[in-house]
Amino acid sequence: MFLTDFISGGSWFFPLIIVGLVFGIVATYAKKTGKTKLGKIVDSFAYLLMLVMLIISWILYFRGEYNFISSAIWTVVVIYLIASQLLKQFDDRWKEKYGVAIFHRINMAATGVYILLVALLILMGSHFTTMGWLITGIFLVIAAGVSYIFQKSEQ
Repeated sequence: MFLTDFISGGSWFFPLIIVGLVFGIVATYAKKTGKTKLGKIVDSFAYLLMLVMLIISWILYFRGEYNFISSAIWTVVVIYLIASQLLKQFDDRWKEKYGVAIFHRINMAATGVYILLVALLILMGSHFTTMGWLITGIFLVIAAGVSYIFQKSEQ
């Protein structure tokens, strides 16, 4: 019997949430205590886990066990997270070159494009049903609000 069978009846999502929470707690601890090496290790493992999950998602899609929309949404989310981290890596250089205001506008525009792409994929996955439109609307409001709050906190 695997650990995932014991915890969640064979589902992989609940253990993934637990691992994500552990990574988040350790990353927060590393940031608050100033342990940059631990933070980099946690970030590396988190990105590795995301890439492995992305590969597994596409393998399951090609085996016919997963649908295209779920794999595509996961791909967009991973690309967004990696792109935002790369943007943070070079943010001093870009702020110096383009100015702080334009840098934040570029960042907000990129985030908006990713949010709209995920919303479109949700609509496509629901076959444009009324419930799909409702879920997409709720997603857009929540994602835009969270994105705005995070962007304002970084300024």
